[in-house]
Amino acid sequence: MDLISQFLGRLHPLIVHFPIGILFIAFFFECLSQIRSYKKLRAAVEPALLAGVICAIVSVITGLMLSEEGGYDDDLLERHKWLGIATAALAAIIYGFRLISGKYFQQKARRRTFHLILFVPLIILVSLTGHYGGSMTHGADYLFAAAGNTDTDDPGIKLKAIQDVDNAVLYADLIQPILESRCYSCHSTRRQKGDLRLDGIEVIRRGGENGSIIEAGIPDSSSLFVRLMLPLEHEDHMPPNEKPQPSSAEIALIQSWIKAGADFDQKVSVSSEKEKIKTYFASLVEQSEMDNLLPEEEVNPADEKVVRELKKMGVIVLPVDAESNYLSISFVNRRSASDPEVSLLLKLKAQIIWLDLARTTISDEGMKSIGQLAVLRRLSLQNTSITDQGVATLASLKNLQYLNLAGSKISDKGLSHLSTLKSLRKVFVYQTGVTATGIREMRSTLPDIHFDTGGYALPKLLTDSVIVEFDPN
Repeated sequence: MDLISQFLGRLHPLIVHFPIGILFIAFFFECLSQIRSYKKLRAAVEPALLAGVICAIVSVITGLMLSEEGGYDDDLLERHKWLGIATAALAAIIYGFRLISGKYFQQKARRRTFHLILFVPLIILVSLTGHYGGSMTHGADYLFAAAGNTDTDDPGIKLKAIQDVDNAVLYADLIQPILESRCYSCHSTRRQKGDLRLDGIEVIRRGGENGSIIEAGIPDSSSLFVRLMLPLEHEDHMPPNEKPQPSSAEIALIQSWIKAGADFDQKVSVSSEKEKIKTYFASLVEQSEMDNLLPEEEVNPADEKVVRELKKMGVIVLPVDAESNYLSISFVNRRSASDPEVSLLLKLKAQIIWLDLARTTISDEGMKSIGQLAVLRRLSLQNTSITDQGVATLASLKNLQYLNLAGSKISDKGLSHLSTLKSLRKVFVYQTGVTATGIREMRSTLPDIHFDTGGYALPKLLTDSVIVEFDPN
């Protein structure tokens, strides 16, 4: 019975739109029927009202079932519930009054006016019920959030305002903006999935329905971190795969915060993870800047057949922006990708602007396909067997801005092949055969380019992560 109730309850978001639409249509017909040329619509009002009553009752029943799952703000839930019940009851009462109103109003004009007046409180109730329902799922500020709060979509925007990272409070200045952007929609005052809130220190310490989410000093035992590291398709992965995902730098910051003790008052300067945190911070800010450099030209949607084929192989294919057809592709779950498999990307060459082939088995031969992805902006090839010959194929990527060659087999000769890429801004060359001489020669041609040669603990990317299994119990 519990499974049936849960299934029916989850139909509520679908069913709830029917009474709203039908009752508004009934009201619209009632208004139009006051006009002589539309008086024939009067016959459609009662059937529409009856349909609205039935749908409202079904909506109330499924809503009550859904509320048993929890995860919603109690105050908003109570208001929405009782307003929904009142809406269904009033709609039924109005329908009953219409059936007997002829006994009390002999004059047709008065009867029509009475019918119209009856709809006014009903429409108000429908609107209020819908408002509180929307507030539960999207937040009370949903309608105006885009106009009044443009920061929260990108933590990097807030982090860029930090002038001195050493004096920043690790939780308040670095971690909280990430949680706000990635987690508050499901774990805050507006909604508490799993009975968990992340919008305050005390509620974070309390945890959720499965207990504590943080084991200070042990990220791998902290569900807050572990759920982020699960595969996208895993049912316990957070955030859900249909929502914007945190970047590798954001995840690494959370990992370091927990490893350093998950202190809510500690400054970066005294953290045991200080150097790593500063590196991740710089990476996240830079990522925010890079994310804004999308092509201005519009592009047609990608071939769905090819996208499905890549996903079937385990390749992650995601849009880089909700309003864009450009794609980000990662082979994080397909390390054994062969050159023929990589050649499939050519069918999406107009859409791919970010590509992650780190730690894959791609060869110099496969790089010939990559060299044809003309709109590519970001390319990760770290820890691959790519040589100078493979890098030479990248000379045609005039839009390339970011290139990670760390841990590959390139030398100064390979680096020289990139000297014609005027858009290139950052290149990672640590643990390669590139020398200071080669870098100086490149900078003489491309003075704005930045080379990362290592010398510190680099961020652990999401694409570097091992796959873990998580038991929420």
